[in-house]
Amino acid sequence: MYGADAMTETTPLLVETRGAVRLLRLHRPHKRNAFDAELATAFWQAVEAADADDQIRVLVVTGDGPCWTAGVDLELFLRPGGEQAWRLARLYEPLRACRKPTVAAVHGRAVGMGVTLLPHFDLVFAAEDATFQTPFVRLGLVVEYGGSFTLPRLIGRQAAMHMLLTAEPMDARWAERVGLVNAVFPAEGFLERVLGIAEGIAAMPPGAVAECRRLVREGEADPSFTAAVEREEQALAARYGSPETLEAVMQFFASRRR
Repeated sequence: MYGADAMTETTPLLVETRGAVRLLRLHRPHKRNAFDAELATAFWQAVEAADADDQIRVLVVTGDGPCWTAGVDLELFLRPGGEQAWRLARLYEPLRACRKPTVAAVHGRAVGMGVTLLPHFDLVFAAEDATFQTPFVRLGLVVEYGGSFTLPRLIGRQAAMHMLLTAEPMDARWAERVGLVNAVFPAEGFLERVLGIAEGIAAMPPGAVAECRRLVREGEADPSFTAAVEREEQALAARYGSPETLEAVMQFFASRRR
């Protein structure tokens, strides 16, 4: 069982802790977990809290109920968003700033920003029943959350154009084939499977995990091979002989002697 830190019906985000893994569940079932300003604020603060908590090593985000998220609550287009709405417009920022590995566990429908938010996670897993839809043009809108940058680089230009211009839902196997998700698992036991992966990552040396994540992120921002090698050499020099590395190597040799 998960330890529930917040489990009320009125809370738009449920926060649970499982050892070193923090689980966030989007919780607006009456709106298919669509984001409004309140949920966006709760999500932003929860990601920052997990990042600041030394006991937490991996962050997993899923949807409560049968849906990942229907994207933005369309009622926001009918009225002013309020002073907190700016968080919704830049909800990728806390994910990109987080120093812990971030994992999305997608089941049911992922719509709009529920899709364009995914490239900002480190890992994305989908249940067999998951679908992915970007209906921006159908609503007279355009892609957001940097999707014009992230999607072509992640899944290729033609696959990105297919999603964006047809506005049709794509199934989980298509998403796996083009690289939008890492893997597809059966719907039954899906979350436990993803949490098991997260727990495996959480058991790794945390400093090495953080450095690898940082190097990949910086390599995205500065796609130069020479600069990547220089960053890696600097990071390796700092890791050699570190207490964490020494402990990990000693454990490796000890396991081989068994």
